Amino acid sequence: MDSKKKTARLAGIYYLFNVILSIYYMEYVPGQIMVWGNQEATMTNFLDNETLFRIAIIVGIAVHISFILLPITLHKLLGHINKHYALMMVVFALISVPISFGLLLDQYQLMELFHDYTALGIEQKQAINKEVLGAFEKLYNGFFLCQTFWGLWLFPFGYLVFKSGFLPKFLGVALMLGCLTYLIDIIGGTLFRDYYEYVNTRLLIIPAAIGEIGMCIWLLTIGVKENIKF
Repeated sequence: MDSKKKTARLAGIYYLFNVILSIYYMEYVPGQIMVWGNQEATMTNFLDNETLFRIAIIVGIAVHISFILLPITLHKLLGHINKHYALMMVVFALISVPISFGLLLDQYQLMELFHDYTALGIEQKQAINKEVLGAFEKLYNGFFLCQTFWGLWLFPFGYLVFKSGFLPKFLGVALMLGCLTYLIDIIGGTLFRDYYEYVNTRLLIIPAAIGEIGMCIWLLTIGVKENIKF
């Protein structure tokens, strides 16, 4: 196996690692705990899912580390195509990492409540309930902010894929469209109060999902293939 194919497979491994663990950390665990607008229910779920929550913190660390290794490996694979776009791809991806790690600090602070909550008085518990719900709202808001860079890095990445000649052009197009739909979601969700009553975010990010999951599978199974025609 030549060096380029090895690099592609390694990038695919990091991609797969990131995708699977991100679903657990960003979708599954918060969905099991947080109940929007309901402090008591959120706190009950939080206390009932201590192990799940603690595992999620470790998984979150792994997710962010993999998202450091992924763009660096992709730069090694694609950097010769266009140095400017390759640099933008890495910079946009890495900017999100400090924000993501910052969100984990709040998660660590919440772990203390597993020991202290039952000994608190009613008023203290009510204050803590509000704090826990606020922490999960902040987590979601942090993910929303990170979408700016999770979207922006896809455009130069998609451009490099499109121009590579050894990766499918249609996946490059999907990645670039994914950048645009991420930015539409961020701008719309910020500017318009009723945005999510009319827009289904899961449908909006389909191009990004096709591009990223498609690239992950392609890198893992095929790696690189010269003179791609599609």
